[in-house]
Amino acid sequence: MGLVIDQLNVRFDEHHVIHDLQLELASEEIVAILGPSGCGKTTLLRTIAGLQTQETGIIQLNGVRIEQQSCELRGIGMLFQRPVLFPFKDVLGNILFAYKRKRDWNMDEVNAIMNEMGLEGKEHQTIETLSGGEAQRVVLIRALLTNPNLMLLDEPLSALDVDLRRKIAHEIRSILKSRGIPAIHVTHDPAEAEIIGDRVVHWNELQPGDDDEE
Repeated sequence: MGLVIDQLNVRFDEHHVIHDLQLELASEEIVAILGPSGCGKTTLLRTIAGLQTQETGIIQLNGVRIEQQSCELRGIGMLFQRPVLFPFKDVLGNILFAYKRKRDWNMDEVNAIMNEMGLEGKEHQTIETLSGGEAQRVVLIRALLTNPNLMLLDEPLSALDVDLRRKIAHEIRSILKSRGIPAIHVTHDPAEAEIIGDRVVHWNELQPGDDDEE
């Protein structure tokens, strides 16, 4: 059923960050939202994930309003600009954190997805020795192992050099499409948006009548 956002408003004090935003995301669709830094893209993702309170509007995921579910039950995975990893755990330890209990570990699945993302042989490598691209791959793998209903990608490639950014953008699209996971990817990079998204939407298009806003 996908994601439906209707007339979403988010305000910080007197500042209207999101005004009457509308967006629909079909099942298994990847939408790339293109816009400048500071326009409200991250606030949108945080609101969908339940990390930011909305003022008014409706957000439905697979037919259920998100405020009626806990963050855990929504089943939303999120990648941030900076990879969030545990420095005291190795690569495998960070990935296995996706599972609630040790008895849930599926090492065949873990090994398969690590190979697919080019991390074979790095299971016991420390986090501090990873490149930026490798660190984001670890975070993505951990999120995918939770079988999310939706992935939110908050400019996770912005700190990488151009060539690596393009390479990992293709990897992200491939792995999301192969698993049928819908996603919203926000970026200020038009080329990156075209690689990852089935559809590219400009930020101002989501807020009719708000062309004057940043």
